Amino acid sequence: MPVAVFLAFLRYGFCMTVKFLTQNWALVIASVLGTAVLLFVLFRLIQDSAGGRLRTTVDQLRDREKAARAAGKTVDKAVGRLDRLLAKTDSAIPRQVEAAREALEEAQEIQKLVDDQVLVARNNVRLLILEDYPVKRHEAMRYKYLAERK
Repeated sequence: MPVAVFLAFLRYGFCMTVKFLTQNWALVIASVLGTAVLLFVLFRLIQDSAGGRLRTTVDQLRDREKAARAAGKTVDKAVGRLDRLLAKTDSAIPRQVEAAREALEEAQEIQKLVDDQVLVARNNVRLLILEDYPVKRHEAMRYKYLAERK
């Protein structure tokens, strides 16, 4: 379809007249739709290739690692708050100490969950490397994406 419009451009020149558009409106619309479908199919082919899947999985791993760092910072803050409250036991309100303990426990549970998600994401990257790439590239790719050595 896009070829037909291109040929029409060559025949009529690069300026499309109103007459051309009124006579060939269906051709122009079909060309635009054909180009859109072609771009969509091309995008899906790139996304579904081995490199596209690896890129997506590595991006998910990086997001999980970022969330794990944030969870670690939250745990550190909760520990610091509890330590400060425990340091002033004479002036600290017991319910504040209890709330700080609960916040610490919750932050630690979230950190465990996020750390498990990181392990799953690392395993997904490792599986993609093993399934989609030749054996002689495995070690270099694991080092590049997972920073691990044998």
